[in-house]
Amino acid sequence: IPGVMSFKLSYYNEYKSYLRMPENGVKVASAPSDGNAKGVPAKSKAELKAERRAIQEAQRAAKQRQREQQQPQNNTKPVQKKPQKQQQNHSSPNEEKSSIVKTNNTSSNVEILSHLKQYSKDSHPTRELSFSSSPVHPAFVRLGIQYAQEIVVGSNARCAALICAVKSLVSKYSCPKMKDLRSHLNVVLKHNFQYLDRCRKVSVSMENFIKHIKFFISERNPEDNQKDMKDGIMEECDRYFKESIYLAAEAISELATKRIEDGDTILIFNRSQLVVKILLDAHKSGKKFRVMVTDSRPDLRGILACERLTAAGIPVSYIYINSVTYAMTEVTKVLLAAEALLANGYVIGPVGTGMISLVANTYNIPVIVCCETYKFSERVQTDSILFNELADPCDILSNVRSDVAWQNHPNLHLVNLVFDATPPKFISIVITEVAELPCSSAPVILRKQLNTCY
Repeated sequence: IPGVMSFKLSYYNEYKSYLRMPENGVKVASAPSDGNAKGVPAKSKAELKAERRAIQEAQRAAKQRQREQQQPQNNTKPVQKKPQKQQQNHSSPNEEKSSIVKTNNTSSNVEILSHLKQYSKDSHPTRELSFSSSPVHPAFVRLGIQYAQEIVVGSNARCAALICAVKSLVSKYSCPKMKDLRSHLNVVLKHNFQYLDRCRKVSVSMENFIKHIKFFISERNPEDNQKDMKDGIMEECDRYFKESIYLAAEAISELATKRIEDGDTILIFNRSQLVVKILLDAHKSGKKFRVMVTDSRPDLRGILACERLTAAGIPVSYIYINSVTYAMTEVTKVLLAAEALLANGYVIGPVGTGMISLVANTYNIPVIVCCETYKFSERVQTDSILFNELADPCDILSNVRSDVAWQNHPNLHLVNLVFDATPPKFISIVITEVAELPCSSAPVILRKQLNTCY
């Protein structure tokens, strides 16, 4: 999926090509009644249990006699069935390519992280779906696989892709007769959102969009026809993307560019489309500065940021996060992106953000965080344990020999946390599309959003 800044509304057309799902549901056979006949005296539980056991034994004996009678007449039948089973077993490797078996990850064995769900790239999210009667739309099926395989990463990109999937679902939605349009559409969306959460934990940006679109549907006039309702929802999705993601990034870039001066050495962490856009815009405005990209395993996405910045002619240095203490002596500003900003001022970012902020605060270097207001959350958190995400622990051992079976070691548990929480005392300022604010002003933005939207 393209980045936030290069993301165009024409990307919605990609989700219009989806699989056709059969409309007929699966018929469920009615269960036989177990009532007693009239006039028969009631029996105790022990007597009923004994009668059922006797009937089962008689049925087993009758089936065994029937097999013994048919075996001498049809000697070829058992021989023909075995090759069929073998053929099915021989075809299983092809099936395994399409349905990946989930690995045995042991991060959940750590007691302090037992409440977090363990995600794995080897898990196949479509295994639990029934393609004949599944309520999940094909666009959401595809998006869930992209989330699980980390093809679509980043809070802005994930939210933009979710908007595309919602538009694709709404465009083909048809309300059944004798059903309320608003309530039925909310139920359909709920099943699809739950599927995405099973594939990968929903981000704060996605949560806010889900709340917004549900509230928008509930506030629609119940007398509107289906076409007007669908057109209104799709227009609202376009407006949300344009104002909350695209124009917000433009406003943040304009404010953050003013903070960059000639001769600065700016340290960034990992890869953020918003931060890269700010640096590119500052370079286009004629400012001369140097960038130091800090990266960490196992993703190493900072290499992608280096490629874009060096292609634009910006001097770039690339270091690992374990060298940040040594490199901080040359840095003048730290520019970071946020996954979310909580109500108590804590910043949720990629794991390692808190460490870089701590080191920068020790060296009295300003830490600037860029965050759109649609990523603000009412949640309160003071650590990285209560709410977090566990990625595939096998990614940590990507450079280790394949013959090392770490799963067989009972005392070895691999933990691959995705995010961490940075205290507000380490953050100098937060730049949003509204204004430049301290972390303590997060409740003001949340109160304004509640008054205007809800």
